[in-house]
Amino acid sequence: MITVKVSPADVHRFQTYLPNLSDPLPSGAIGLVADIDGLFAGTALVIAHPSSQIGSISVLHTPELFRNLGVGSRMLQEAERHLLELGCMLSRVTLTLRKDRSTPELDFFRKRGYDNEQLLYRSYMLRSGSVKKDELLQRLTLPKFFELKPLMSASVEERAKLEQMAASLEPDISPFQEERVLHAEFSMFLKVNGEIAGWIGIQQLASNLLMVRSMYVHPKFRLHTSGIAMFVEIHRKTGMLDRFAYQMLNVNGDNSNMLRLADRRLAPHAAHIKSVVRLEKRL
Repeated sequence: MITVKVSPADVHRFQTYLPNLSDPLPSGAIGLVADIDGLFAGTALVIAHPSSQIGSISVLHTPELFRNLGVGSRMLQEAERHLLELGCMLSRVTLTLRKDRSTPELDFFRKRGYDNEQLLYRSYMLRSGSVKKDELLQRLTLPKFFELKPLMSASVEERAKLEQMAASLEPDISPFQEERVLHAEFSMFLKVNGEIAGWIGIQQLASNLLMVRSMYVHPKFRLHTSGIAMFVEIHRKTGMLDRFAYQMLNVNGDNSNMLRLADRRLAPHAAHIKSVVRLEKRL
């Protein structure tokens, strides 16, 4: 018999399944634990946001031994019931999907009424050695009147203009979001005839891995493949691709032009590609 009970929403326990989970958890967090005949059979983390009437199921995990026994379905039902009791009319789940693997978790939620699928972002883990051999990418250049300057060395006036440009964009595109983690040598901002046009923020994640945290060029400058051209130009200046074996690039799901470009030009150089999608269900 499957039993599902409320348990303390211990952030450290749930970070086992979702390492990037924020600490502390929001006040509307509820933990669930499932058991079969006294044996641990699964756990779930539910977070309610009554002010927006939206709830999220952040973790829904069943050990392999107890899969295909109805445990996941039972926990999902209980999670949705708690969200309704807390005033939420909409339930959301966020999934990370690998391009080269089957998606049983996506099928699971679709069969239980979750739809309105939205791509939040797609992540490309690029092999530097492969990128360097791509003749088309290496031919990308910034026009002579485009100037790259170190982001960390921006003057007070330049920083103010960068922040003003970022104010109308999504927070994760901001050039100075978590500035302390940015790589001082590789993070750059772009000027066109003296006018600030965009930026690229890069973080070192490991001894052989860089991540492009933010990349933006204002559309009025109409620079074709602007972001990738900046990326390639930084390599020319610093030897970045020679010094780091892998580069991670996240592309926002709303940026259809960049997604098409990345799928066409960068995907062949990817060790793997992940898509983060969100699904919803009316309760």
